[in-house]
Amino acid sequence: MKRLLGAALFGFVIASAALAQPEEILHAETHILTREEAVSRALGDDPGIAAVAQGIRAAKASARQAGLRPNPTLDLQLEDFGGTGPFGGVGQSQATYSLNQQFELGGDRRARRALADRETDAARIKAGLGALDLREAVEVAFVEAQAAKAFADVARSRLAVAKDFSVAVERRVRAARDPQAARSRIAARLAETEIEVATAEARVNAAQASLASYWGGISDFTVETQTFFTPLSHAAAGTKSPELAPDLALSEAVRDSAAARVEIERAKRVPDPTIRAGFRQLRQTNDSAFIVGVSVPLPIWNRNSGALAAARADKSRAEFEVEARARVLAREVAFLSSQAASARTEIEAYSARVIPSSEKALAQSLRAYRQGGLSYLEVLDAQSSLTEARLRQISALLSYHRAEAKLARRRGVLSPANLQENLQ
Repeated sequence: MKRLLGAALFGFVIASAALAQPEEILHAETHILTREEAVSRALGDDPGIAAVAQGIRAAKASARQAGLRPNPTLDLQLEDFGGTGPFGGVGQSQATYSLNQQFELGGDRRARRALADRETDAARIKAGLGALDLREAVEVAFVEAQAAKAFADVARSRLAVAKDFSVAVERRVRAARDPQAARSRIAARLAETEIEVATAEARVNAAQASLASYWGGISDFTVETQTFFTPLSHAAAGTKSPELAPDLALSEAVRDSAAARVEIERAKRVPDPTIRAGFRQLRQTNDSAFIVGVSVPLPIWNRNSGALAAARADKSRAEFEVEARARVLAREVAFLSSQAASARTEIEAYSARVIPSSEKALAQSLRAYRQGGLSYLEVLDAQSSLTEARLRQISALLSYHRAEAKLARRRGVLSPANLQENLQ
């Protein structure tokens, strides 16, 4: 399962990067940026993609290397020459030619291959986690840009109402139906609203520049806001099963690697004999003979007990870390789910009751003011209530989308189409 997950996550990185350029061209005409396009642009420009590919390639190469047998050694030995007396020359010398091959009897090669496979799985999962981390950051930056744009829209709407209201106040002041203070009060409110609009537009530019920094581009776009006001959970599409959570899968891959190291250290406790075969040439008689031999290490002083104990302790540590990570992940998911649910409840309350009532109250106040039934102060109060409700709704939407992006990261949610393609 972890191997499939790692392949899926790594495939998601490559697939998203490959899709980046066509989407960029598609939206170049309209300059309306969607969330998926922002993610694709970021992944397509991320230098970590090349690093990921090299890391996976290195892990696969290590796996191939781990499955190889020890190389044989060729020995050439010349004896009984260059001495004294009859051994002064090479006439009495003996030349021995032998081939030596070590045989791994403890399952060393199998253990090395298993460790390399586990480390390859971990490398794939780490690659996918890097992509998910980037996706989360980009999605948060995107919804922050959406929120900045929504705040700016509220400020512009408030300015438009303030301008219309200032015209009505001016007529009533000239008709001596309102005091001169009303004109000054509305002029100050209008100036304040114009400053708020300028500030909100500057924040939109800053948020879009921050978003564009993820692909090294310029903010020559405007983010779409339709999805910002439709809080449909995409994290719910992800699995809630701990076995498929990428962070937990990485912890399990580290645990499996630690278990594989135990097997390597256990295999080292079994002596690996070396078989020797060759022949010897005797110069004095011009005769030759075959030789064979076996050498076996004697595990008297060093039985690799310390290394095995350390590997077992490391495996136990990794097992505890899996459990600890599972608990942390469960707490984070529970908190973010609660945060998203709370924000969604607030959003629905503002959408269904507060904002419609505030809009109705403002319209009625304006109508009553024009008819002389209310003072300008009551109209200003109604406008402030509507503005505050809209701002609170946007803040709740921002909180909701942030929580959803973080939930998607922790649950490892991918595009369903990409996930199926990568698993196949």
